[in-house]
Amino acid sequence: MKSFVRKLCAGLVCACGMSVSVYATDYYVATDGNDMNVGSIEKPFATLSKALKLVQPGDNIYLRGGEYNVTEDWIMDKSGNKTYAKVFDIKQKGNPSSPICVIGYKNERPVLNMEQIKLTDRRVAVFYIAGSYWRFKNFEVVGTQVAIKGHTQSEVFRIEGGNNNILENIDVHDGMAIGFYLVKGMNNLVLNCDAHDNYDGYSEGDSGNVDGFGGHANKETSTGNIFRGCRAWNNGDDGFDLINCYASYIIEYCWSFRNGYKPHSIESSGGNGAGFKSGGYGMGDIKKVPNPIPQHTVRYCLAYYNRQQGFYSNHHLGGLIFENNTAYKNPSNYNMLNRKSSNEAVDVPGYGHIIKNNLSLSPRNSGGFPQHLINVDNTLSEIKNNSFAPNDLNLSESDFESLNEQELMGSRKSDGSLPDINFLRLTNHANFRFSGMGCFINEEAVDYSWIQEPAIVLENGVARIVGENSKSFNKFYVNGEEVSIENGIVDLTSMSGELNLKAISENGAVTTLIINK
Repeated sequence: MKSFVRKLCAGLVCACGMSVSVYATDYYVATDGNDMNVGSIEKPFATLSKALKLVQPGDNIYLRGGEYNVTEDWIMDKSGNKTYAKVFDIKQKGNPSSPICVIGYKNERPVLNMEQIKLTDRRVAVFYIAGSYWRFKNFEVVGTQVAIKGHTQSEVFRIEGGNNNILENIDVHDGMAIGFYLVKGMNNLVLNCDAHDNYDGYSEGDSGNVDGFGGHANKETSTGNIFRGCRAWNNGDDGFDLINCYASYIIEYCWSFRNGYKPHSIESSGGNGAGFKSGGYGMGDIKKVPNPIPQHTVRYCLAYYNRQQGFYSNHHLGGLIFENNTAYKNPSNYNMLNRKSSNEAVDVPGYGHIIKNNLSLSPRNSGGFPQHLINVDNTLSEIKNNSFAPNDLNLSESDFESLNEQELMGSRKSDGSLPDINFLRLTNHANFRFSGMGCFINEEAVDYSWIQEPAIVLENGVARIVGENSKSFNKFYVNGEEVSIENGIVDLTSMSGELNLKAISENGAVTTLIINK
C-alpha cells in the first residue's frame, strides 16, 4: 500500500445532482523535503513542481510553512511558449465536485521566493493557469523578477484559459511583477488577496507595467470574473487595471492606495498611478472593439492617495458603474473621461456612467483646485446621491471616525477577510447627511440609540424617523406635498433630485432634512 495519504470522499454531489464516490490524494511539500520521497506528510516533496505533475481531480497539495527558494530547476515549461517561462504550469482540469487545491497547510504560511529566477529570454509567469476548477489559498509569493530590457512584464498569477478558479488569501509582494493578471477564462474569483510593494525599475525604468491586479479579458466569452476583498498598495503602476477588455469585470470591497510611486517615496513618480483604472482601449488606432462595449462595475471600494486618479474611466468607449465607493486625497477622486468613439481618438466628458452613493473627501490640489468629479457629462450619465454631485454636500474630515491611513495595512482576519477599520468610516452623526453613501455602508445597521431629539434618516432609499418619541410622528411631507408614512417609514425609492423632507408629530413637533438623491 502506498505510504502517502489516500482518502475516500463519498457522497459528493455533482452538478447534475448525482451522488458519486471519488478517491483523492493529499500531497505535501516542505522546505526540508525531497522530490524522491512519496509526498506524504512524513516524507514530503521538496518542490511544488513535483506535486503538480501528479495531481488529478480532487487532489490536494499542502505547502508546509517556511520559505522556498525557487530556482530554475522548478520551471515546468520553458520551451513550449516563446514568450513565457511557466514556473508552475497549471493545465490539469478539476471539476465542480472535485477541484484541485494548492493550500498553505493549516495555520502555517509558506513563502515562495522567486528572486533566483532571472530569465533574459522569457517573461516569467509564476503560476500560468490554463486549467479549470483549481483553488489556491494561504501562501505568499515574493521577489518575482524582470530581467529583460524594453517593454515587457512578469506576472505572478496569469489566468490564460482557466475557468472557475479561486485564488484566495494570497499575498504577492516585494517583486517586479504584476500580482494577478486575468486574460482568458470565465468565472474566476480573486478573493481576499494582496499585491503590494511591487516595482520594476529595470525594463523601462519607470515601472509602467506593474499593476497590483489586472483584468484584460481578450475574449467576449470571458465573463463572470471578480476581484473581491483585495488590497493593492505601493505598486509601481496602477492598483487595479481593466484596460483592453472584451468582457466585463466586477471589482468590489477592494482597497487601492499609494500606487504609482517609486519605492519608499510619495514624491517620485512611477507609472500611471490610478487607484482603479476601470476601462479604456487607449488613444491610438483601434482595429477592433467588442460589441457591446463591456460595462465594468466598481463598488464598495476605497481609493486613497494614488498618484493620479482614484476612480478612473480611462477613455472608455461606454458607461461604467461606480457605486458606494470612497475616495480620499487623490488628485482627482473621480475622473470619468471617455473617448468619443473607436474611430475618433478624441477625449470627451464621460457618457453613460452610473455614479451613485459615492463619497469624495479632500482631493489633492491639481492645477490649483480640488477635483472631486471631473470630465463627466451630467446629461448623459446617471449621477445620484453622492457627497459631491449632483450637489456638493460639504463632506469634511470631521465626518469620519478616523483618518489614520496605517489602518489600511492592518493584518487580515484569520479567515483572510479585510481587517475591521475606522479609517474613512462615517461617524454616526455624519450618517444623517450622507445616508447610503460610501464603501462601508452595508456592513451593519447604524446604531441610532444615542439620539435624543427626533430626526429623519435615509437608508437605501427609505426615510424613517429615529430618536426619542419618533413613533409619535404621523405626517410626512416631500417638497411640501404630504406622502404616506407607515410605522415611521417613508418609501422614497422612486424619487430623485433635491428632496425637502419634513415630519410632523401628533403634538406638532417638526423635524426636517434636505437631501440630494
